[in-house]
Amino acid sequence: MGTGILAITLTVAPVQLPIVRHLGAVLFAIDVAMFVGFTLLWTIGIARSPRTVTESLHDPARAQTWGAPPMACFTVAVGFLRIASGAIDAAASVEIAQALFVAGVVLSLWSAFLVPYLMFTRHELTPQRAYGSWLLPVVPPIVASVPAALLSPTWPESMRGSMLGLAYALLGLGVALAAIIIVIFYTRLLYHKIPEAAVVPTMWIVVGPLGQSVAGIIALGTVSASVWPELGHGLYVAGVAFGLLVWGFGVYWLLMALAVTVRAARKHLPFSLGWWAFTFPVGTLTSGSYGLYAATHAAVFDVVGLLLLGLLATTWSIVAVRSLRSIAVTMRFAKSPSSRLATA
Repeated sequence: MGTGILAITLTVAPVQLPIVRHLGAVLFAIDVAMFVGFTLLWTIGIARSPRTVTESLHDPARAQTWGAPPMACFTVAVGFLRIASGAIDAAASVEIAQALFVAGVVLSLWSAFLVPYLMFTRHELTPQRAYGSWLLPVVPPIVASVPAALLSPTWPESMRGSMLGLAYALLGLGVALAAIIIVIFYTRLLYHKIPEAAVVPTMWIVVGPLGQSVAGIIALGTVSASVWPELGHGLYVAGVAFGLLVWGFGVYWLLMALAVTVRAARKHLPFSLGWWAFTFPVGTLTSGSYGLYAATHAAVFDVVGLLLLGLLATTWSIVAVRSLRSIAVTMRFAKSPSSRLATA
């Protein structure tokens, strides 16, 4: 998702340079390749051992990651509409995006209902173990809003009202659930302080629903006039007002997450795949800034959007290099004689 959101934000940035668009296209191609590869591996793994699904759902930490697949579907769908449509057949891009959107909606409803249900009924949880990762299974309905807006003109006219209504309902569902969890996480930080270094990156996840809700509600408001002429202007104005208010909180939390991360890094911040939380949330706030700039033409949103794009590119570069280095070390260890002897 981090690679996809970087590709998209580079492509739709207010300031455009040819090399930036080409870079966005290359990154999106990499994102699609990784999406297809991981989907195949995931499918093969489940086919070989179906019980891994149940095992992961019953694990309080692993269950949260079920929010990632629908968000990946939505991100790739936006990429096909924003980036790939100029490189491949436009009709094919739309059809792929529609299929990914439908799959993402089904998976997002599944994760947003099932994971909290298991947290209510099975998982052994304590207040001091509340992390930003609790947002992962409930954020996907918010992420659905942008592809829903982009796809609105592509549905048959008889379906557009229903699809737009579904998108607003998903956005409301996700925003309400995210607000509850953010309050719980904030309370945890007050009473139990900053979590251990390994889970500090989860603080950045809070930025995700904030930034994405801004981008999503403005995008939906923009297309609502063509679907509901009598409501469109009001929904658009309400969306911009919502975006202006939530954007400030998003910037505030990003600065707080940065401060906490710097504090942890001064001591020791071990690398893990959780570092990818430094990327996607920043991308959503970048998109939200772009949306507010398009709606208000206020220079502050343009400037902050570009600064966030720079931060996103920096964090993505760091995390990508560290990930590749970690993979190389793992492969080297797997091929070493000592590792083969240890597993014999």
